Amino acid sequence: MDPGTLANVAFAGVAVFAAILSGISLAAVRRTRSPRMGLVAAGFLLVTVQGIVVGVGLFQGGWDPLVLLLFTALFEAVVLLVLFLATLVR
Repeated sequence: MDPGTLANVAFAGVAVFAAILSGISLAAVRRTRSPRMGLVAAGFLLVTVQGIVVGVGLFQGGWDPLVLLLFTALFEAVVLLVLFLATLVR
């Protein structure tokens, strides 16, 4: 399997796993009405969007790898901020 196909499969797998975790956390938000759980769900949704966008960018090609790397870094920073807010801020 060539590295491009492997990268597509990896990002698709991450996106599917994050989507499953998003669904579970959104169900928990509806049950508990916790703002912190809402932030966790938002973090999982961001990872889902990141996996989809980067996966499409890799699959379609034509996107500069530096743009995809910058996009990934930006999303990771936002996810870390959301999880920080969800766990450590009162």
